[in-house]
Amino acid sequence: MKVITWKYVKPLVDAGSIAEYESLVGTTLPEDLKNTIRTNNGGRPSLKYYDLALEKDKEFKSLLSFNRGDVENVFAFYPLDSANKKLVPFATDPAGNFFVVKNGAIHLWLHEQDRTMLVAESFSAFLEMLHD
Repeated sequence: MKVITWKYVKPLVDAGSIAEYESLVGTTLPEDLKNTIRTNNGGRPSLKYYDLALEKDKEFKSLLSFNRGDVENVFAFYPLDSANKKLVPFATDPAGNFFVVKNGAIHLWLHEQDRTMLVAESFSAFLEMLHD
């Protein structure tokens, strides 16, 4: 397992905010993602690049915060401005795209095209893809 440190972490103000978000979006977030949010809410990983089959060195910016008072929080961005209202955002990239949970897998929602692309089958698999 890679060692990832997280910067700019914002401690959860309310431990129930993850369950509140799950209720709002009508789905349960993957447990590995929830565990990361509990300890690294709103944080940026030390390893921030990942590779896809056709694109190398794509960048992960940060987790969205689960604190309603923070500027980039999940409640402010749900629902996304997408035709697919089942997309569940939890993180961003520097280009304004969102990482979303879709059918338990991690996808990147490309906001300019309103489409998603599969990034990893799980959040743990996504973390393993990150590099410097």
